[in-house]
Amino acid sequence: MTTEGSPLRLYRLVKERFSATPLSTEGARHNSGRWHPAGQGILYTSTSPELALLEQLVHLPTLPYEDLPRLVLLTLTVPDNRRVLTEADLPATWRDEAAFGDNHQLMTPWLMFPDVLAVGVPSAVVTESLNYLLHPAHALFEQIKIIESKPFVIDRRLWEKS
Repeated sequence: MTTEGSPLRLYRLVKERFSATPLSTEGARHNSGRWHPAGQGILYTSTSPELALLEQLVHLPTLPYEDLPRLVLLTLTVPDNRRVLTEADLPATWRDEAAFGDNHQLMTPWLMFPDVLAVGVPSAVVTESLNYLLHPAHALFEQIKIIESKPFVIDRRLWEKS
């Protein structure tokens, strides 16, 4: 389903060292992800700060708390030009890291010809929540605004072992 309306409010956590280029898709371009192959840059965002945190935590190595990267929380407004995919639209293997190629194949038409700025996909961490993939080649990408940028500290209690 494709929708258009009021701007979306989305969130993104970035490592502090990358905060000077907060909307860069270079990291994604150099590394493949669940929804894109290497060589194709897209911007991953979440619908809440909490989901953005969970998406970061699943990718952080088991480091001592003191060694975790410093993060910056970005609050974005994004033109509402989106399509939302539900689990029923996805390959049965969409959460399986060994089968990301199936997801890439599904996304290829949009990656090559971005007919909408944003594609909503279920989070593999919390399937009831959505992440939005933003395509930098879409004409509306330039209209994304950062309305807030602030340091984000991971609560130590999330890191302590019981």
